[in-house]
Amino acid sequence: MSLLIEIRTAYFIAKLGTVSAAADALGVHRATVMRRIDLLEAELGLKIFRRHSKGYSLTDFGVSLVRSAETIEKEAERFVGLCKLNQERLEGEFIVATPQGSAPTVVAAVQEFQRRFPDVSVTHKVVKGIPRMELGEADICFYFGPKPEEPDYVVMPWMSFFGGIYAHQEYIDRNGNPASLPEARNHRFALLSDDLYSPPNDWIRENIPNENIVFTSNERHVIWRAVQEGMVIGCIGDHLAHANPLIPRIKIPVPNVKTVCWVITHVDTHRTPKVMAYLSCLKETGLSGKFDTEMDLEVMPQV
Repeated sequence: MSLLIEIRTAYFIAKLGTVSAAADALGVHRATVMRRIDLLEAELGLKIFRRHSKGYSLTDFGVSLVRSAETIEKEAERFVGLCKLNQERLEGEFIVATPQGSAPTVVAAVQEFQRRFPDVSVTHKVVKGIPRMELGEADICFYFGPKPEEPDYVVMPWMSFFGGIYAHQEYIDRNGNPASLPEARNHRFALLSDDLYSPPNDWIRENIPNENIVFTSNERHVIWRAVQEGMVIGCIGDHLAHANPLIPRIKIPVPNVKTVCWVITHVDTHRTPKVMAYLSCLKETGLSGKFDTEMDLEVMPQV
């Protein structure tokens, strides 16, 4: 026996606080709401609510049930929204902002977005930090670093990864693998010169003498290439190193802090059709085939 209607009814009572409010929201009589709860509790063999003079309060089981019901309700709302989006004709410009080096991770979503909505023109911008989204500088932004706290932004985790300090085996064969800070200070290092959030890169900046930083670049992929060619020791993502067995981590302990990539929209535009459509494409395309499987990923929540 399907109990979806009864479960949804319980969710509305918990959400709105009273049987009368739930009845109004569901468009049914108060007696119908009470009858549905009685049926649900009888079928499950467990109490969902405690009845008292001020109304209803959830039992421990009721809390778990309502939490699951909330997920189902939000997913249903999202599905209905997507169905409406697919029937709409979207057009105009859509601006996607990313830090340098990260654009390839969002191309698949752009491709799917334009397949569904060919009249939308997508503009990609490489930015430092977070653009002024309230001024229309971007419709959606990808940002690496601590979670932004601006109250007007909707901030969602998209993916996370670890980075470390690595050297190619060819470099190690020539120069050795430093096992201590004094040893490391005699080696050749690359430094990401941009101010992007990267704890391992900050370790290089703070601990290695300037004369031993022999290569700098503001582009992550250039640093990766320099390490891959055996030129220097440098900071790269664990997922890149894991894909190449000839690039081991250096022996000296270095902070390896998880870096999170956040997806950011503005609260005033978060529910607009183009933003919702792009977020849907981003979630559906994901990162399949773009990163090593050992990369630690976080699932983007429902939007």
